[in-house]
Amino acid sequence: MKAVAPQYKIPSRTSLRRWLDNKYEVVSETFKKKLSSIEDLTLTTDIWSDTLNMKSFIGVTVHFGIEIELISVTLGVYELDERHTSQYISEMLLKTCAEWGIKKDNVTAVVTDNAANMVKAAELAFGKKKHIPCLAHTLNLVAEGTMACTEWQKIVTKIKAIVTWFKQSCVASDELRKATSTETKLIQSVPTRWNSTYYMVQRFLELRSVINDILFRHATAPPMLSSSEISIASSVLLILRPLEVATKEISADKYCTTSKIIPLVRCIFSKITSAGVAGEPVAREVQKLALQEITKRMGSIEHVTPLAIANILDPRFKKLHFNDAIACSNAVSKIKDLMKVHLCQIEEIESDSDKSDKSEETFSLWSDHYKLVHRNWKSNKSEDSLSDELSVYLTSPVGRLNDIPLEIWKDYKVQFPILHKIAFKYLTMVGTSMPSERLFSQAAQYKTKKNSSGTINEIHNRKLIKVFAKKSFDFSIEFWKVISFIKQIENAFTFAIYCRIKTDVHYR
Repeated sequence: MKAVAPQYKIPSRTSLRRWLDNKYEVVSETFKKKLSSIEDLTLTTDIWSDTLNMKSFIGVTVHFGIEIELISVTLGVYELDERHTSQYISEMLLKTCAEWGIKKDNVTAVVTDNAANMVKAAELAFGKKKHIPCLAHTLNLVAEGTMACTEWQKIVTKIKAIVTWFKQSCVASDELRKATSTETKLIQSVPTRWNSTYYMVQRFLELRSVINDILFRHATAPPMLSSSEISIASSVLLILRPLEVATKEISADKYCTTSKIIPLVRCIFSKITSAGVAGEPVAREVQKLALQEITKRMGSIEHVTPLAIANILDPRFKKLHFNDAIACSNAVSKIKDLMKVHLCQIEEIESDSDKSDKSEETFSLWSDHYKLVHRNWKSNKSEDSLSDELSVYLTSPVGRLNDIPLEIWKDYKVQFPILHKIAFKYLTMVGTSMPSERLFSQAAQYKTKKNSSGTINEIHNRKLIKVFAKKSFDFSIEFWKVISFIKQIENAFTFAIYCRIKTDVHYR
């Protein structure tokens, strides 16, 4: 820079942090105004421990829909300085909502993992009916439950020992790298990383021929798996594969996931049941354990009201995947009740509008006509008509699996005006707490041993500004204020180069 623009002063770290804080204030105030106009919000939350500094943090994200687009934004990352009790966590959640001006009534669901303190905290803060267990976390617990099979655990331990040996031996790693044209590496399982055991075994089986040759050449290498153990591992992967695929599918936050939970659970159960492992006693035991874990942890999932309603109001599924007729009937009854409540709200608005019109009315030749129209509208919106609206929807053809539910409901808005409002509320929920966990994965990348100077607040600020930089909202002037922040340094460099050129020309 001294050669390009000697008169330009590069901003210091303090200046950059100050600019970031200033832009965060602009963005957060704009976003608060936006949140105040949104009625249906879903919160996800998770706790992360920074092992480097021995601190714990809680992250909270908010999710909602605008027309057919699902929006995901980080609300806050806060340090926890007390024991992680349910009461303390619930207070932190309510504090976050108060900070952003979110009303409790506008929170339709709270998604957490299955930890007892997190579940209780969500129930204390927002009520039991609003809590949704994270499906991805539940599936991970199902996979962990299969490790109760002693023989399968021994095989996993042997594979892990081989992978560890390769990771610790440069010679073996070089031989493996040369033997594989794509430089495929072995994967080490990590307790905190979902499906990592599955990926470790899968990669090991892919490279087993090469691994066997390398192990044979080294006297200090751990023993290779026998042919029977390899056969068992291959069979067990067939059982665990539905869990891995479902975890990937449910972990998105840019399309509807809540309505997929009940169908996914049923499909997982069906795939594991039909897995062809009849000839492997160990694989059959793993299969039995997996089915037991699914029944134990997700056997009553059809009775979770938000999930059942979302499933029925998804045009791709409706009532197809319900095994429990009572749960399905209860969900339909709940939808009817919600339609009645929504109808009453519309009538109150219409009544207030009529009163204001009467106070301003002087004389209207068509006043009697307006009364007849209003009376006809009320008769058409009776309880029978609401039932007809729901019945017509349920008896219509099921949509294709690749269709986008919110786009379908956009077309349904005229045909099912009241049901559309309820569908939008439940289909914009998320089914996992993965957004909060991804937040901490990114935070861990910032806070490394080489770069631990960034505070957790700065990470939070970057996340919020990043959402605006992706044009998730149309905030006109405020949006361009944020974009100008990104352009400031570029403009400064451009101006400095311009000054340098002008100076050179002048002296010439």
